[in-house]
Amino acid sequence: RLDAPVISVGNITCGGTGKTPTVEMVVRELIDRGWNPAILSRGYGAPPGISDGNFLQVDFNKGNDEYRLLSENLPSVPHYQGRDRVACGREAITAGADILVLDDGFQHLRLHRDADLVLLDALRPFDNGRVLPAGLLREPIGALEAADLIAVTRVELVSEERREAISAFLKERFPGIPVLLLESRPRVWQELYGETLEPGFLKGKEVCAFCGIGNPNSFELTLGKLGIRLAGFKPFSDHHAYDFATVEGLGTWARELGVDTIVMTQKDAVKIPKDWLDEEGGPRWFYLSTRQSISSGGEPLVELLDKLAPRKS
Repeated sequence: RLDAPVISVGNITCGGTGKTPTVEMVVRELIDRGWNPAILSRGYGAPPGISDGNFLQVDFNKGNDEYRLLSENLPSVPHYQGRDRVACGREAITAGADILVLDDGFQHLRLHRDADLVLLDALRPFDNGRVLPAGLLREPIGALEAADLIAVTRVELVSEERREAISAFLKERFPGIPVLLLESRPRVWQELYGETLEPGFLKGKEVCAFCGIGNPNSFELTLGKLGIRLAGFKPFSDHHAYDFATVEGLGTWARELGVDTIVMTQKDAVKIPKDWLDEEGGPRWFYLSTRQSISSGGEPLVELLDKLAPRKS
């Protein structure tokens, strides 16, 4: 147990459920309440010495994709990555943090958490219902009994009937655990090292898209909701380490399809330096900036934060 409250944002499945944008949402709320949060994470995909070391508050280019994304969106918030989250937390508190947000901490039993927010992806909340390696569950569904709050993410990508069915199942199976619905709202299209444009800028336009995230189908569906036509879509593995040859190949792919625009997620964009892009006659590269928001059922989260992190005067 550390000398500061710990809020964990986790899940029970492999693959993306929207943990990173939810961490950002929680941290923004804590800052608004007058607290000084720090983020703790394992650092999957980071260079050796960070993910495999003890603890480090790394610089931008040494952190993994999630570290870089959160550093861009929350530049004033310290983020400690390392296998030993207890050591990370102690270092953060010594440096002035008064509350900690643990990214992907539901299975990290060594560190006491004061609140467990557990996420389920509305597109595939339990996958096939089987635990690894037969399915994507990291632990049985019953593990949700330890959650303080269950949040269903990406509800904007499913029907109202599916939202209601998931909520009804959770409330019946886990009575007493509040269910929160979260949606990802597009903010802007950000050109890599260029213009910032409205979310509707690419409506009706044909583009090539790629991403290296836990659930690539979610990005493809988001583009469809924005009215964007796909000439091609390439999914990469989660935390994919892009290199110059891969990025050059994506540019060639777009040109061969007669497309002048390539889109990606911010998690991909933070790993692509400017000098890898063909700026003379090449395609334009954009990422979609989004913000996690409460769709419904937000009262229990407010109550939980009022208890752990009451608003400071």
